[in-house]
Amino acid sequence: MIPRSITLDPGEQEIISKTIDDFFIETKQLIEQSERTDPHDFEIRSGEIAYLPEQVTDDRITYLLFRKEVVACILETRTEFNYAHYDFFRNLRKDGR
Repeated sequence: MIPRSITLDPGEQEIISKTIDDFFIETKQLIEQSERTDPHDFEIRSGEIAYLPEQVTDDRITYLLFRKEVVACILETRTEFNYAHYDFFRNLRKDGR
């Protein structure tokens, strides 16, 4: 199940870590049910989203790769009041998944 979008107060971000972990674990398990996999087929990456090269932001994207293809991602953005907002996406349709 893909979690609903979540918005948290600035000090509450640690409560989202289990939801994020469970989302990536479930995605990995769904792929393993339909494909032969190797532990090296999966990789998690994370990076800052910057609109200008010199700009530093709190916005991030964290994504799960399966054989170099993005199969799940989480966008973390900030509201104008510095609340952390998380959106979850999954794409298992490539290559017959």
